[in-house]
Amino acid sequence: MAKPNEVCSFIGPNPPQGRTGKEARTSCSAARQVGSKAKELLTLPEFAGKVLAVLSGTIYLSAQNGEIFWICPEGSPLHRRSILVSRPPLVTPGEKCFVDFSGLTFGGGLSVVFPGATEWEPFRPGSEDAAPRASVQKSFRQLLVVLDLLEIPDGLGPSISLVSALARGRPLPSFPPESLMEQVKDRIWDLAQDCRHQDLRSVALKGREVAGLGPGLTPSGDDFLGGLFFASDLLYRAYPKDFPRAEADVSGLLDWTKTRTHPISHAIFCDLVRGYGPEPLHELVAVLLSGSEEPFRAVDAAVRLTRIGHSSGWDMLAGFLTGMLMV
Repeated sequence: MAKPNEVCSFIGPNPPQGRTGKEARTSCSAARQVGSKAKELLTLPEFAGKVLAVLSGTIYLSAQNGEIFWICPEGSPLHRRSILVSRPPLVTPGEKCFVDFSGLTFGGGLSVVFPGATEWEPFRPGSEDAAPRASVQKSFRQLLVVLDLLEIPDGLGPSISLVSALARGRPLPSFPPESLMEQVKDRIWDLAQDCRHQDLRSVALKGREVAGLGPGLTPSGDDFLGGLFFASDLLYRAYPKDFPRAEADVSGLLDWTKTRTHPISHAIFCDLVRGYGPEPLHELVAVLLSGSEEPFRAVDAAVRLTRIGHSSGWDMLAGFLTGMLMV
């Protein structure tokens, strides 16, 4: 679900002069789709940046203003900070990059070129996009029934069963003794109860106990909290008279987490809080808000979300469903 694609013609259409034939093909990667935020960063005056990290085929970059974006292969989930390419260039952390007539060029001479690339901007709901709340609640419950049947990896994804128990009036589940979920189940329970009472101020304060939990570039705690606040943002946009905002408290949480997690994780977290996430999450929102009578459309979007990272997608989904308890 996105606005109509537009051709990205913001960078010169031709490969570097002097590179032709086989040399041009091996030194350039063609961009297929460009997220709206990535496009904005690349059009900064005298853009310059550097490679922060290269993980699982994704190149994470930092612009001169500290903003994060990334290059990833076709088939990866779209995001407003992503550039999907035919073949990611082989670059190394610390390598500089800049924009010239050929495209986004790296210090080693490799480039990403943009002719034919389309821009992607995520769907963000308004009140005109929302079905009656009773229909959304029904779709939400149907989704939980199906997700309860799936096997979920360690992380905070297993809290989906906790959300399901709350939403459906069932006994709370147990978790493996050594799991992350067992260690933090009381904190997640408190956050879920706060969501049921639409107490975002309390969620923002208690969220500090969850932020940064778990290993990896994007810890489970960050992805979970991001998904939770993503849900609160969409509900406010769709039903502005029915749901809280708590902007000051949420901004305080963002400031608090800035120095307590990796810059890449913090950028993704901030985007989620402001209602920007990966394409499958926006698709899931669109389906739930439509009050669709076809529950497997929501299941399909949720499953595609879970394929992000080892557990990041599951953590994000679990947080999103926790936030949806507000409905």
